[in-house]
Amino acid sequence: MRDNGGLRVSLDLARRWQGLGARVRFLVLENVEPEGPMLAPDPALDTRWGSAQVRRFRSAAPRIVANTLRHARRADVVVSGSEVGYGVLIGWVAARLARKPFVVVVQSSLPRAVAAWNPARLRPLLTEVHRRVDAAICVSPGLVVDVREVGVPDERIHSVDVGIDVAATLAKVAATGGPVRSTTGRTRLVAAGRLTEQKGFDVLLDALARAVSAGADLELVLVGAGEEEADLRSRADLLEIGDRVDFAGHVGNLQNLLAGADLFVLSSRYEGNGSLVLLEALAHGTPVVATDCPTGPRYVLRDGELGELVPVEDAGALADALVDFAADPEPLRRKASGGPARAWDFDQDRAALESARILAELVR
Repeated sequence: MRDNGGLRVSLDLARRWQGLGARVRFLVLENVEPEGPMLAPDPALDTRWGSAQVRRFRSAAPRIVANTLRHARRADVVVSGSEVGYGVLIGWVAARLARKPFVVVVQSSLPRAVAAWNPARLRPLLTEVHRRVDAAICVSPGLVVDVREVGVPDERIHSVDVGIDVAATLAKVAATGGPVRSTTGRTRLVAAGRLTEQKGFDVLLDALARAVSAGADLELVLVGAGEEEADLRSRADLLEIGDRVDFAGHVGNLQNLLAGADLFVLSSRYEGNGSLVLLEALAHGTPVVATDCPTGPRYVLRDGELGELVPVEDAGALADALVDFAADPEPLRRKASGGPARAWDFDQDRAALESARILAELVR
């Protein structure tokens, strides 16, 4: 239950499937020592543990496998909420032994995610399992190509625009004091995500330093935590912008920060559906600059109609976009005016209904 965007999507879909009349059992493979923020089990869901005791995975594995198989035998369909990790492997084996359909929700670029989040010894096995799923539900059309290249037949690949609860996102800001704006007089940038290589925050810091050197009076609030935090802090200091970067960590008021930002920046090297936080920024009508990374931002931003797109890992191009915005924010503000309507295209009620129909067809 370590907090991350993929787990939040899985929980949200499970809740909504239950609201549509399904009997959902949410299986968490193992209980672990907290390392950073953890999500509490949802009282609205029937949550079970593969292994409830905190122990090394190797010693917990037999119990996890046995419990997963037991739950699979009682199910109509087994769904892995992620395309990576032991959950895919154990879920697939349990579903096959129980003679039940197995579905994977693909939330990120499949080859990149398998390479980034799994030991080398498991990657060929994971790829083979993906070839044999009964359905792959991609959270963005841009992920379909990757899944097809792995070898999943076209008739088993589905695309569903998974997104956010727009109404709840907007209501949270109104209920918690409204937008949080800069008090320094500087143009405030907000970026959010796990502090990992995927998110390209090193490129963002380089771009920020270039933009400041060019005369733009900018500051950055970087929301999130991760293994690259120490390196990013050192990089900011070396670039002499440490006083302009707030490493905020995990916060409870992200929506307030997004609503109050002058500009939201997505600097990722790759994404799933273009990042849920990008959709949240659009919902608030916040101007956006995003990398044209695989997959999603171009699709979400309608080829740049709703925000600025810059090349991946191009600190110079990103810096130019920041300088241009600081000098004249109106062009991006006009684009951002179409953001709230676009966010509703990705409302989760629609995603839950479409994915539920896919599962129901498999069960039939």
